[in-house]
Amino acid sequence: MGYFYSCVAMCGIVGEKLVKDLMRGSILVSSEGGVSRPTEEAFDQLERIDASAIVRFLNKAQLLCDDAKKAAVDLAALRNQYAHARGKNPQADALESIKKLHTLLDGTVSVLKDYEIIEGKFVPRSG
Repeated sequence: MGYFYSCVAMCGIVGEKLVKDLMRGSILVSSEGGVSRPTEEAFDQLERIDASAIVRFLNKAQLLCDDAKKAAVDLAALRNQYAHARGKNPQADALESIKKLHTLLDGTVSVLKDYEIIEGKFVPRSG
């Protein structure tokens, strides 16, 4: 049964990382000096923000579609149940977690399909 618990947990962790990476790849800051990307140190300050707040921000900014938003929120809730030993149906919830993660991937990978990561940053694909 432990395999199912870890499946739910890992799907939740991957989903959260995916959402945070989407945020990191999408934010630019405007200042007197122009427009620039925040430093990694600046982004690290956001690590304490609840992932559901980031999901809502990305959805309102139209970077995350409604289906992906719902999947991310549902996946986080499911992960939290198991992280706090309150899960009641590990096998079914593991399968549900995988479905939610796939929905989240479908809603985010399509946003990033025209970009690649170079030196830790999302940049438009050439050619």
